[in-house]
Parts: sequence; C-alpha cells; structure tokens
Amino acid sequence: MSGFALAASKQLKSFRPSFDQILRGALLLYIAFLPLTSIHFVERIGFLVLLALLVVWCVWHRRHFFLRTPIDMPLGMFVLWVGLTIPFASFPGYSLGEYGKLIKQVLIFYAVLYFFQEKKKWGQLVRLIVGVGLIVCLYGVANYKHPDPLTMTSFLPAEVWLSTYLVMMLPLCIALALYEDSPWAKRAYMACTLLVTCGLLLTQSRASLLAAFTELWGVAVLAQKRAMITVAGATTMLALVLALFTIRVAILPTGSWQVESRTTMPLKLEASSMAHRLDIWAFLLREIGQHPIVGIGYGKETISKLFGQTLEETILPGHSSVRFHGAHNLLLEITVHVGIPGLLLFIWLAVCLGKTIMTAFRQASDGFTRAVVLGVGVGMCGLAVRLMFDQMLVGVLAILFWILVAIAMLASGSYRPCADRGDVEETA
Repeated sequence: MSGFALAASKQLKSFRPSFDQILRGALLLYIAFLPLTSIHFVERIGFLVLLALLVVWCVWHRRHFFLRTPIDMPLGMFVLWVGLTIPFASFPGYSLGEYGKLIKQVLIFYAVLYFFQEKKKWGQLVRLIVGVGLIVCLYGVANYKHPDPLTMTSFLPAEVWLSTYLVMMLPLCIALALYEDSPWAKRAYMACTLLVTCGLLLTQSRASLLAAFTELWGVAVLAQKRAMITVAGATTMLALVLALFTIRVAILPTGSWQVESRTTMPLKLEASSMAHRLDIWAFLLREIGQHPIVGIGYGKETISKLFGQTLEETILPGHSSVRFHGAHNLLLEITVHVGIPGLLLFIWLAVCLGKTIMTAFRQASDGFTRAVVLGVGVGMCGLAVRLMFDQMLVGVLAILFWILVAIAMLASGSYRPCADRGDVEETA
C-alpha cells in the first residue's frame, strides 16, 4: 500500500510541470486573442477559463502564484483606495463591476510574472505580442478603404483603440530592430516598425502621432546610437517639410482662422476637438473641487452616467456638450473618479515603475533584454502622452499594458518569491 502511495505521489509530482505548461499555454492563447475586441465573448470566456485554471493550480500546489516586485506597495495601495471609494460612488454597482476589471488586470500581471520567469519563456511572449501586432496592422492596411472610412480600425472598434495599441507596439519594434544581432530578425523587426508606423499614419490620430515622435526621440536619446539619432532627426525634418507643403492656415471672413489641406488627401485638421477637450477639462476641474477626496465613482462611464442626466447645460456657439463624454485625460479622469488621494497613489505607482525600468535598462547585460526594457519603458512614456488627450487605458488595452509591465519586470529581474507556507513546504 505504501509502495502504491509512493508511486502515485511520484506521478502527481511529474504532472506538475505539464500543468504549468497547460496554464502557460492558456495565457499565451488569451494574450494572442486580446486585440480581437470585436469578438467580446472570446476574451471573457478566455479569462474565465484562465481564472479556473489558476484556482485549480493554487489548490493543487497549495500555494499562490504572486511574486514580489518594487511596485507592489503603490499598486496595492492604489487598488485598495479604489475599493474604499466604492461605497461613496454615485453608482456603486457600476463602480464595483469596473473595480472587478481592475482586479482582473492585476491578476493577469502577477500570473504572467510567475509563469514566464525563464528568459526563453518571456522571450516567446515578446515575440508573440509583436507577431500579433503585425497581424493587426496587416489586416488593417489590407482592409483600409479610401476615402471611406478615413481612418483605419483593423480588429479594434475605433481608431482611438487602434492608435493607442500601436503606440504601445511601436517602440518595442524599434528597440528590437535596433539591438537584434541576427540579420534576418533585424530585417523582420524593421518591417514590423514600418508597418506599425504606416498603421499609425492611417489612424490619423494627432495625439498618437505626437506620442510616436516622443517615442522615436526617447529611443534615440536612451539608446545613444548615432544611426537612431539620425533617423529621428530626419523623420522630424521630413514631417515638418510635409506639413509645410500640405497644410495652410486660412483666414475666414469673420476674422477667425482654420487649418486646411493643400492637397486632396483627407486630413484631420479641424481644431474643434481640441476646443471641446478644453471645455471638458474646465468642467471637470470644477467638479474635482466639489469631490476632492473620494471622487464621483470609479469607472470610465461614470461621468456620462452622472452628468449626462442633467439637462441644464448652456452650450456656446461653436462648442459641444461636455456632460456626455469622458475626461479625455488620464490624470483628470483618475482624480474625478477616485479623488486627489487616488491621483497621488497613481503617480507614486508610475514613478516607482519608471525608476525600476530605467535602472533595469542601465544594468541590462545583453541586447535582447536591453531592447525589451527600452521598448516597454519608452512605450509607457508614449502611452502617457497619448492618454493626456484620450483616456484609453481601459479594456484589453489596460490588460496589454499590465502584460508589458510584467515583461519589463521579468526582463529586469525585478521580482523575488514570497516567503509563504507553500514555498517552505516545497523547499522541504
């Protein structure tokens, strides 16, 4: 009987590595299908399957899968504060559902961090993400129709989603092309860079183009390679020359001015969207003064759900309503949703993350690790610029963001096991 028990124990132990492989495969499939937002049930069912596997894994191994990182404290405090604001929210049920999405993002972050610790594994994850980005761009360019629609969307629901996605992808492709040793891989990543850049141009998102130039110069300055600085300078000069020959400022009979295109190309040049954002920001600053501590409630739709019900709104000629739209700014949205303390905790989290990535970039010992840390770090800077004009850190884009954060932590080695009971038992 004891021999049978011993044999069964050995079989169970031999099953553990394959169980990890199954879970890792489920994570890879889940990440690969993230951009397919047009098929909502794929992501939802995929997460439920992933969650069930994680629960079984924890029960099977009698331990958790959380690793310690330098951002644990600010991240935990931010998540805790958001949870504490829910009872004071304007719509507690809706905010609770949005809070569950935040928990999901953090859960996936720690799952990726644990199950892709080996360089070979997180390297495969990086190549998967770049490969999926390539497919998204190819599909978008192949289905782009001129002049209808005027912007490219690909698998994502709108150009704001696609442009934000590409902003996160662009510096990773550039960095990999810059540091890759293999000539074939270098050419492949250069092709990905050109395709992602083409996709960004077709989205015609001005905020994303500004973010892309920020990323281009960020990579050039941090990499300190003459070729990259030359490319950044030449690209900037080319953009200025094209703007000079394709854009003109027209003076209207009323004395006002507007920007027009000198060519037949459909360019998004109207200034009304910027004026609308300024109106929204002024309105939200007043609301922050009335809800400075706990905000109005967590969730992207809280602003329209709360203020959209108010019919008394004076709209000046040439302006638009501000009560039915989001904040169009990440920092303002966080502040109006969870108060000034929530904003301070988020800034603390961003500073800790930035310091960790910059330290890892300076200490990276090989080209691939250096490229990944540089690409993810600069991508977060570009994303920060993008989110100052449209708050798109939501849904699958937020999940992808935390996956990239986990990859940066893995590449930098900025994690260590927790000294929990399961660790002690397995070590024994």
